[in-house]
Amino acid sequence: MRKRHILFIGLLAALLMALLFSFHAGTEGEAPASQAAQTAAVDSSSCVYPKEYMHTHHMQVLEDWKNTAAHEGPDAVHETADGRKLQKNLSTCLACHGSNRYFCFSCHAYANVQPNCWNCHISPLETP
Repeated sequence: MRKRHILFIGLLAALLMALLFSFHAGTEGEAPASQAAQTAAVDSSSCVYPKEYMHTHHMQVLEDWKNTAAHEGPDAVHETADGRKLQKNLSTCLACHGSNRYFCFSCHAYANVQPNCWNCHISPLETP
């Protein structure tokens, strides 16, 4: 009977320590909070491509930008038809389209597709 009490107390202590460590994990050497992309009003006339093209080809554009940015890093720049130069990264898109937290999700739900963007990137639905 006494061994059971000791075992129970030991398990309880281990559980409490695990809980304390899980709450404490990540607080040392805190990384700076990720900054949300600055939002601006969505203006389809100033998008990187025409609205009609982006409706049908946005995943190809994002895939190309991802691959280019992975190889070129900060040097990955897209020049628009009107001469603007934009950094090839998801933040460039979210600078305009990030103001609507459901911008991507409503269309993807309607089209019944599940892109894997948010496997690596923080979802706009997860930001405050």
